[in-house]
Amino acid sequence: MSLTDLLAKSRSLTLGALVAIGLGAGAIGCSADVTGEEVEEEGVSVDDITQTTDTKVKRQSIGNCWLYAVASWSEALNKRATGTDFDISESYWTYWHWFEQLANGRASGEISTGGSYGTAAGIIDRYGIMSEKDFIAEETEAEMSNRQSSALAAINESLKNGTLKDAAVRRDRTKVRAELDKAWRLSPAVIAKLDAVFTPGVTRTLDRSFTSRQPGNSIVRARDFKVRIFNFATNRENSATLKDAIGNGSWTRTGEKAFHEENYPSSANGRRQFQIAVQQSLHAGVPIIVSWKVDFNALASNAVFSKEELDRRGPGRQGGHMTVVTDYQIKLVDGKLLKAGENVTDPNLLKSALEPNATLEFFRVKNSWGAIRPDRWNEAAKPGYHDLTTSYLNGPIKECAEKNGTSDVTNCPTSVTPWWDAVLPAGVGTNIPF
Repeated sequence: MSLTDLLAKSRSLTLGALVAIGLGAGAIGCSADVTGEEVEEEGVSVDDITQTTDTKVKRQSIGNCWLYAVASWSEALNKRATGTDFDISESYWTYWHWFEQLANGRASGEISTGGSYGTAAGIIDRYGIMSEKDFIAEETEAEMSNRQSSALAAINESLKNGTLKDAAVRRDRTKVRAELDKAWRLSPAVIAKLDAVFTPGVTRTLDRSFTSRQPGNSIVRARDFKVRIFNFATNRENSATLKDAIGNGSWTRTGEKAFHEENYPSSANGRRQFQIAVQQSLHAGVPIIVSWKVDFNALASNAVFSKEELDRRGPGRQGGHMTVVTDYQIKLVDGKLLKAGENVTDPNLLKSALEPNATLEFFRVKNSWGAIRPDRWNEAAKPGYHDLTTSYLNGPIKECAEKNGTSDVTNCPTSVTPWWDAVLPAGVGTNIPF
């Protein structure tokens, strides 16, 4: 992926959209590797069209949808391996995202909340995983983290008028940590755990100092976080680790079992091949992270993003978004409809669903906008999930300029394809035969 692509996909929601989702009003926003032994899963069908693993729905309060998507994806892969829920703290990853911006001189005016899959993978490599109960215990049962929005306000105020306004302070990693700890209102016990693993000035990270031993202190390395992924070459499910899944690298992630980002093609044939790759992953129980452009005027009251709805209403508030595909609906060549939410075990039907001339109607995504939002949609086939119609994802839709922190719907000079990319498992993709 080029730097230009990465920057484009790091776009977060506009300020107005973020405030709206946070407040619930108006528009809504955004060492050695442990190699798992290949085993055949017992008691799990690999035929169902809807067999990805569900974890709890959450609601972002700032523009870090990308971390929520990666967390949902990681939780699902882990639950498939362990049969239990691990509630990953998106706040923990957000804390380290801000630390790196401040300590590396990339934040002087305000914190950026936007990011990408590659950014998230790097954070996981360096800082690992904490559960919500171990990082901010008070928010263990909360659907939305109010601590994230209050911490963001506190850090931005510090950058503008407080301690972090001084560039010399921002160069002192111990002082940066202290200011973050205060903004996040971390307990002394949690601060002590972070200090024990990383030191107050972060002179240690998991990828450099804990390659042969576990860090303890409720912090889990990616190589110790069990997942199950699918080997498309052998048609068998693997036991693996999250480290296997995220691989290595910076702009791109590589590795034998690593997931990889692919851009959505421009040709009709290429797009269908891309859809088939996503379908094939879902058939194997593998959820897929997707990045796409939101226009909130395309969101109908039934939680469906519809090109027809957008054409009727005209452009609205826009922003980049990342979610996790868990299901789809398709019309076969013979006219039979395979519905989202209904399992399919007939191998002939599943094979037919992958035919180039089958018509993909929509993908169902797990979102980070909360389960029930009567201010934005009145009903949903599955609370917390949205259906992205193929016509919307293909577009094109008008892209509006920004004015005063929000989309200027009177100035939409260009057209774009809403679907940007997907994070696909090793062995599937538009350039990989299957």
